[in-house]
Amino acid sequence: MYGLLTTPCPRAPILGTVPSPSTRALARTLAFPPTPLPRGLRAFPLSPRASAEAAASAFGGLLSSPLSTLEAGLRSVNLAPLRAPVAAAMSAAVRWLGVYREVLLVGVLLSWFPNIPWDRQPFSALRDLCDPFLALCREVMPPVFGRKLDLSPLVAFMAIDIIIMILRPQPRM
Repeated sequence: MYGLLTTPCPRAPILGTVPSPSTRALARTLAFPPTPLPRGLRAFPLSPRASAEAAASAFGGLLSSPLSTLEAGLRSVNLAPLRAPVAAAMSAAVRWLGVYREVLLVGVLLSWFPNIPWDRQPFSALRDLCDPFLALCREVMPPVFGRKLDLSPLVAFMAIDIIIMILRPQPRM
């Protein structure tokens, strides 16, 4: 640890298991200067149990589970520069979902009237906006009573509201 020749080479027939005074002098001559150890570290090896206890105490129990190690790693990351852009993006997403919820409400209410020309503007644009999401929700909740009652708008509104609740920042107490 401290130099090149502090321990004898196992293959050398000249050196015994205990270094001679000349070998010690050569080791001191060729050795690297000892570097100071950081505070709290020892120069001699510990037993496996003692090293595990030392690691657990040094890291405050962070080695107990991978999840706690991940949490500690995430806490150590400086997210301050990202707070404002992430908050702005979340706020924009909440606003966009609110507008989409209103457009979806208009589309659902207009679908109750059978005489609306859905092939003309602005109704075709409204249908183009609403139908893909409602079709996805129809796969989750198919129409009931022989396809007479479509509950997919309820699923769509619930999904949008849940996403808005997740994205909206909670007030700090």
